[in-house]
Amino acid sequence: MRTYEAFVLGAITGGLVAWLWGKEITDYARERTRGVRTQAAEGLQAVADGTGKALDRGGNALRRAEDFLQDTKEQVGEVLRGGRDAIRPTPSTREA
Repeated sequence: MRTYEAFVLGAITGGLVAWLWGKEITDYARERTRGVRTQAAEGLQAVADGTGKALDRGGNALRRAEDFLQDTKEQVGEVLRGGRDAIRPTPSTREA
């Protein structure tokens, strides 16, 4: 038997099997994989929960960092203004 003849025969046989026993095969596969699918769904839920918590913590950390940077900016501004005022020469009372 040639390769293409074997392929055609296999395709016809597969089609007949699917047509005759498709429902039984589907039900069997659904029952046999129920536990695996349940575990996969639970795993995906755990990943979603963990990701949500991590992103919440990251958001809180970013807010704290933003507050820290704002406070630091204000402190640096105050120090620079104080330094500027300290080194600024006093106005001369003498006319030129």
